[in-house]
Amino acid sequence: MRLNRKTHILGKTSVNDFLKNYWQKKPLLIKNAIPNFVSPITESDLFIIAQNEEAVSRLIEHKQGIWQVKYGPFKKSDLPKKTNIPWTILVQNINHYFPFAESFLNLFKFIPYARLDDLMISYATKKGSVGPHFDSYDVFLFQAQGTREWKISDQKKFTLDKKSSIKIITNFKSKNSWVLKPGDMLYLPPNIGHWGISQSDDCVTYSIGFRAPGTFEIQSKFLDFIQDHLITNENEIYKDPNLTPQKNPAEISSNMTKEMRNIVDRLRWDKSSINHFIGQLLSEPIENSIFETRKPLSLKAFEKSIVHKTLRLNSKTRMLFIKNNFYINGEFIKIDKKYTSFLKQLANDREISLESTLNKRDLNALGIALLPLYVAGFIDFIQ
Repeated sequence: MRLNRKTHILGKTSVNDFLKNYWQKKPLLIKNAIPNFVSPITESDLFIIAQNEEAVSRLIEHKQGIWQVKYGPFKKSDLPKKTNIPWTILVQNINHYFPFAESFLNLFKFIPYARLDDLMISYATKKGSVGPHFDSYDVFLFQAQGTREWKISDQKKFTLDKKSSIKIITNFKSKNSWVLKPGDMLYLPPNIGHWGISQSDDCVTYSIGFRAPGTFEIQSKFLDFIQDHLITNENEIYKDPNLTPQKNPAEISSNMTKEMRNIVDRLRWDKSSINHFIGQLLSEPIENSIFETRKPLSLKAFEKSIVHKTLRLNSKTRMLFIKNNFYINGEFIKIDKKYTSFLKQLANDREISLESTLNKRDLNALGIALLPLYVAGFIDFIQ
């Protein structure tokens, strides 16, 4: 199924209305978000990916009153039969495996890429579910195949099941309930209790999740970052030429604490340092992403290719920018300001076709910037 990048996934709700009144505020049900939708990705596709050692997959069942989870990779024989206890299999980062999945995510470009996490797809047999739970991030739940009932709670406090290995709400109370058919979609802000229950034996649901780093993660990673990017004075050793005898040799004197506070106060970082940290943090690829490096290629051969072929970001690649500074997979890219428009196009559209009319100097400058990314496997040529 082909998707038009201009398809409006929010139905009758405008982007401005959605961001103002719903985003991180309250749920929104969107009927016929994509009319006549037929999922190109089936349960068979999920089963194949779930056998991959690099894939992140889970199998969830509700047995004898306890929610149980198993983690992949799975063998085909690991999957229960449809006639057994209801079950659900979930596979994350589907956009790393299917070009369609990446084009599907393009429909959500009204949310910045820096917030976008991945496309997870689940398959469930009839009455299959992952139980009543809540997420700490925003999510769009798109019904791709079959039907699923969603129960939504407005509770502020939840009690979690201590016996379960996954976060299951034990005091869940439903306020609203909707049955989603193919093409329907539900948006949920963080911390909204919800419970999806399959109503058919062919239930496929797309979950579009968004990154939400916590305060501790941001602060702790920044402390790690500044160790290598400190703006400070020369590394002088501690000095105390005016040392005087003290009554208690085990006591840290006020003079010593004062001098050490002065040393700490001399630590400095500026706006540019913080921006570099933000760019590198938010462009880090999903954990365990593996990029296949290529054999070294001459700059001349690479330049010849980029004027005849379209360059595309690898499906695992994150590329972001702050003004004219660019970050790809946690790395800072240095390039002359003259060429930033090309990199912005690559970051925004995730692909670029360079004009064959570029002069040799411009082509050389772009080649120098892009060749290391190509060799690292961060960008590819569309064949």
